[in-house]
Amino acid sequence: MATHFYTEPGCVACKDAKEFLVSHGIPFEERDIRANPEYFRVLTEELDSRTTPTLMFGDQIIVGFDQDEYQRVFGPIGTKRDRQAFRGSV
Repeated sequence: MATHFYTEPGCVACKDAKEFLVSHGIPFEERDIRANPEYFRVLTEELDSRTTPTLMFGDQIIVGFDQDEYQRVFGPIGTKRDRQAFRGSV
């Protein structure tokens, strides 16, 4: 299932959301809406959003960065280091 992460330069919430995704080992495709007009079109026309970050995961869309909502969508995932330690202990 593809995870598309719509961002733009200078967006503090985008930086925080990206850090969350990376620290939890969640793969995503970052889509800079300022660098690619098609990403801006998808964000505004198809996803009906004008806010960054906007995260699309399967059929779910999260507008803005809400850590609790990210954790709800991705489940109790811990950090990437926690998961690696768990795998190593098996």
